[in-house]
Amino acid sequence: MEDIVDLCAGMFGVLTRPPQESATSICVILVNAGNMHRCGPSRLHVRLARRLAELGYATLRFDVPGVGDSLRRADKPQNEVMLEMLDALQARTGYRRFVIGGICAGADTSWQLAIADARIVGLFLLDGLMRRGRWFLLGRLQRATHKSPSAWLAALRGRLSPKPDQPILVTPEDLREWPPRGSEREQYRALLDRGVEVFQLFTGGTSYFLHPRQLEETFGDAVHAPAVRFRHWPECDHLFYAESDRERLIAEIAGWLQQRLPH
Repeated sequence: MEDIVDLCAGMFGVLTRPPQESATSICVILVNAGNMHRCGPSRLHVRLARRLAELGYATLRFDVPGVGDSLRRADKPQNEVMLEMLDALQARTGYRRFVIGGICAGADTSWQLAIADARIVGLFLLDGLMRRGRWFLLGRLQRATHKSPSAWLAALRGRLSPKPDQPILVTPEDLREWPPRGSEREQYRALLDRGVEVFQLFTGGTSYFLHPRQLEETFGDAVHAPAVRFRHWPECDHLFYAESDRERLIAEIAGWLQQRLPH
């Protein structure tokens, strides 16, 4: 069953409800992947919401400020509007426990909201926050060993003879809404101490995650806590373009919820 829910500041969302609910039901919130509509890449969010409803989880799909149907609602800081949205959702539906997540920018928004609001009990981050360090460099070296001789020669020529109009290199930190470098460990630990379940998945579509050991290098030994689930799918692209990858992701998130946050 799907309903239109009136949220704050003229915003609305699509709430997919399960056939039966209990007083302790959890509502899953799917955040836009970048500037994509709330349906998600290849309608991923729609399919995920309907699958979770079959398992007893309600799911909200809506456009964050500045995206899609909320394009005119970008006059306030995004986090402020998101907190107002949670208040409105709780007032209109009665849900008091939330799981939030998304891809790329959606993961960044989810991280910020989870830090700010104790009603968030679960967090899934798809190609989310990650720092580059020595393990990234090792992954880069391992990837380089698989290059063909012609690719190596082309790279060497580019280094020795740079073009005058060569674009300025931009790092993920320049484009993403990540916390100040060095603060992520403290924030991560705070989430786990609060009892938040964390699911992190990285695909081969990122330029900044090349080795699984980057997880511990970035967030510390807290990543070994039972509340953390980590997956690395180097063969998968950033937006889960292949049908098999979308099916695999939906099954992975559904299984994680059932195991770690049963309603």
